[in-house]
Amino acid sequence: MPAPTKKRCTSCKEEKPLSDFYHNATKSDKHNSICKDCQLLSNAVNKSKKVSPNF
Repeated sequence: MPAPTKKRCTSCKEEKPLSDFYHNATKSDKHNSICKDCQLLSNAVNKSKKVSPNF
């Protein structure tokens, strides 16, 4: 059975080529479950939620 060349993003639900997913050696297929676009958006949202200390 040939290796899959596409994967569905768990965030945007779109089927995309594996090249649109970051490599992750801990996953069974060696790719993250969310695509690069969704990962960048998620990172930006998480970064904006961080509270900076007021000195």
